[in-house]
Amino acid sequence: MPFPFRAKSSRAWRLITVFVVITAHSIYAEDKINYLEHVLPLIETHCAKCHNGDKKKGDLDLTSYNGAMKGGGSGVAVVAANPEGSKLFRAVTHAEEPTMPPNKGRLPDKELDVFKRWIAGGLLENSGSQAAAARPAVDLAVEVTTLGKPDGPPTMPGNLPQEPVLRPQRGSAVVGLASSPWAPVLAVGAPKQILLFHAETLKLLGALPFPEGQPVDLKFSRNGKLLIAGGGHGGKSGKVALWDLANGQRLATIGNEYDAILASDISPDQAEVALGGPGRLVKIFSTKTGELLHKLKRHTDWVTAIAFSPNGETLATADRNGGIVMWDADSGQEMFSLAGHKASVTALQWRGDGKFLASASEDGAIKLWEPSEGKQFKTWNAHAGGALCVSFTHDGRMVSCGRDNQLMLWDANGNKLKALEFPGELPVRTVFSHDGSRVVAGDWNGKVRVWNTDDKKSIGELSLGPAAKSVVVAEQRTDSRVH
Repeated sequence: MPFPFRAKSSRAWRLITVFVVITAHSIYAEDKINYLEHVLPLIETHCAKCHNGDKKKGDLDLTSYNGAMKGGGSGVAVVAANPEGSKLFRAVTHAEEPTMPPNKGRLPDKELDVFKRWIAGGLLENSGSQAAAARPAVDLAVEVTTLGKPDGPPTMPGNLPQEPVLRPQRGSAVVGLASSPWAPVLAVGAPKQILLFHAETLKLLGALPFPEGQPVDLKFSRNGKLLIAGGGHGGKSGKVALWDLANGQRLATIGNEYDAILASDISPDQAEVALGGPGRLVKIFSTKTGELLHKLKRHTDWVTAIAFSPNGETLATADRNGGIVMWDADSGQEMFSLAGHKASVTALQWRGDGKFLASASEDGAIKLWEPSEGKQFKTWNAHAGGALCVSFTHDGRMVSCGRDNQLMLWDANGNKLKALEFPGELPVRTVFSHDGSRVVAGDWNGKVRVWNTDDKKSIGELSLGPAAKSVVVAEQRTDSRVH
């Protein structure tokens, strides 16, 4: 069961998990897919006519290993451990234009699986080769010049698949939920996919595959151009994926954990990704090289929340014992240990100006912290039984949800504004829309509901379950209209 409802594993269960992982690894190690034995025959059959040493269509030669690794005029063709981020795989699966082979149908699934396993396995040249290190398809780093809205129009999804990757037989808890900071875009985690919705029309904008398993933690980059998802299979594997929101291209796959990733975030300059989970470690990776930069050892239980400060100078992390740590993001050195919560910390979020960090906990409290001195500024009992999420909007207001089945609005000082009527089964995650005009919340049964913040009335529901005739079900009311 994904965070925050997953029970502690016993020692025996952990030993069983390790045994299963090691056994599975051994099985797959005996069946390595490599270029010379498995991929080249398919290329000679389907691709060599256009992409050979003499006729390099698109300046791409696929008939030699070095040529395939070099790529062509459109850039790198294959990215180690990242099939969805590889142009070659997207072309042969007809996920994007131009498709390969041209003017023909897709290759058989069995042959596509060879390409996929070759890329996922690290682009082996032959059976004795070493796997290439996973790295992103492009350099993601940007210059951070302001804490406010970036110049230019906000990024919206375009030309994404409109049909969900998977329609599950029953709903699952919405533990992954995020809102773009500048555009009317909502991201909702579902088994093996992320669904993108328009925050104003409530229409489906597209689906992004997450074959790694369940997306547990979703975040948008500070400029709103990237989407990051951390998750995986509990007790088995965990990864972080990054997409270009404009075209749905997977840009990077980071980390290779032996349990699901419960928390992750990308730095404002997009140069680093931090992740954590049941391993109790916080790991910071370079998005440019995929290199592990820092391994932070401070937490005594599962890492449950991670958040970079708006200026990127500080990284805040939290755990299931109630501990919160502030780190220098560049050096990985501990700055402050924040004591106060008496139970698992379920959420961390920085206010837009970076002056306060908010935390929510199973002890029912929400706390505001001053990062300059690592001191508690304010605390209040927000939800009886446990607070499960807290989020800021740009003007400093907050929204939270908890085990009391309440959805609460707070002003910038933590004073209660309004309780929203919540008819669902245990709200798990909640966020504001980009402009603060709407509140969105996902519940334990897989329902996602939307409210207006001005009149506090429900305006619609995003139904992710199998019973829906369409992905979006809007509840029209005489006093509330969807624009």
